[in-house]
Amino acid sequence: MKEQGFKSELLAKLKKSGLKLTGTREALLDIILRSPEKSFDAEDLFLSAANTIPGTGIATVYRNLSAFEKAGILKKSYNEKRYEYYLDIKKHPQGAKGDMFKGDYEDVDFDSELKKIKGMQSQLSDWIQGLNDIKKEKEIELENIIEDVTRLDEVIEKHGNQRENLIQIMLDFQNEYNWLPKHVLFYVSKKMKVPLSDIYGIASFYKFFNLEPRGRHSILVCVGTACHVRGSMDLLQRIVNVLEVNPGDTTKDLKFTLDTVNCLGCCALGPVMKLDETYYSNPTTKDLRKLFKDIK
Repeated sequence: MKEQGFKSELLAKLKKSGLKLTGTREALLDIILRSPEKSFDAEDLFLSAANTIPGTGIATVYRNLSAFEKAGILKKSYNEKRYEYYLDIKKHPQGAKGDMFKGDYEDVDFDSELKKIKGMQSQLSDWIQGLNDIKKEKEIELENIIEDVTRLDEVIEKHGNQRENLIQIMLDFQNEYNWLPKHVLFYVSKKMKVPLSDIYGIASFYKFFNLEPRGRHSILVCVGTACHVRGSMDLLQRIVNVLEVNPGDTTKDLKFTLDTVNCLGCCALGPVMKLDETYYSNPTTKDLRKLFKDIK
């Protein structure tokens, strides 16, 4: 009952902030409320959501955590080389019914908890299988990281290993990866002897830096007035249906990132979408399938 009451407060706060309550957002809130831990990061939440919300990508988790933070549901702090999110500790339900661990260990029925642990073993094989997909979405594999070190050193040396060139160095890395992976920022911090907090501060301040995975190809759909009256929402829905990804998200294979803008500067073509540097006027579902399939 305590957890349910707190969930109602969170949902009310979410509604008050103007954010739409989607099935994915409610499911993520349920996972957060059931968590025995007081804090977590995006990877923790994504792992927990792997079986509960099939098809949810790491980019979706990042985007909803940001929305929860803006709505005042979560707080974010920097701790042990990672950003952690947490609810109000005083209100966080401890020992809620159904949790594997309880706040008061004196009341734990260890035989019952042991049965729950054994029951979870059947899920482990699915989680292990999913680790390879997680690596593709969030981090590159170890052998590729080793190869990356040589490339990182080349970029840093090109700029004289000078702290005043840090922003340009980060721009070069973003052009290389299309976002700033965590292992890259850690390496730059250690190599250039710059506090990691300073590097994250720069990456968070400038809008052109991306701390979340982005697709190799960018899709922009104009939803401004001129395109809207000509059916831009129908065009956007066709793209969503074909790629199976929502605006603001990236496809699982990291091939496409879908976003909306208020103007693309070519109202006469409306409704219009821009794929990388090419404009398309009101493509049909058939056109979209062929276009997305042919592009590498």
